[in-house]
Amino acid sequence: MNPESRRLAEWSKAVRGSSLKRLSLVRPGLENWRLTAGSMSFADVAFHLIEADQWLFRKLAEPGLSPMVGRAGTTNISAREQFTALCDELGTLGQQRAAVVESLSPAQLDATVPDQRFGGVVTFWWVLVRGNLDHEVHHRGQLAAWLRAARAVD
Repeated sequence: MNPESRRLAEWSKAVRGSSLKRLSLVRPGLENWRLTAGSMSFADVAFHLIEADQWLFRKLAEPGLSPMVGRAGTTNISAREQFTALCDELGTLGQQRAAVVESLSPAQLDATVPDQRFGGVVTFWWVLVRGNLDHEVHHRGQLAAWLRAARAVD
């Protein structure tokens, strides 16, 4: 087992757990709340993180895959059950992501792949860490700030 992959998998689990904790604090009726008209809602962020994981899995298989972009208004939750289902899928994908990350060999982490977000060609490690894990850390912080702004938490 690759020690770096194991550390990254543990980080992946911690980040996802923290994101899910924040999403669990979204009160019923606030799923579509957004800070501004052009920003993502709580549901949009959950959906965006799902898309980011799915993209990461595809990037492993298709190294030339172009980056994906999140957008406001991609989801419009009409029932709490839909938001819960999004969060459940995010939890399942988090487990899958951690397992995939833990299985990566040093050669897979060091493999170069094109990624225009980072100036052209980078290692898959960079795509994983900066393009997925650090990306989720950004949204995790965003969720925390939005919960306060929505007066969902003290």
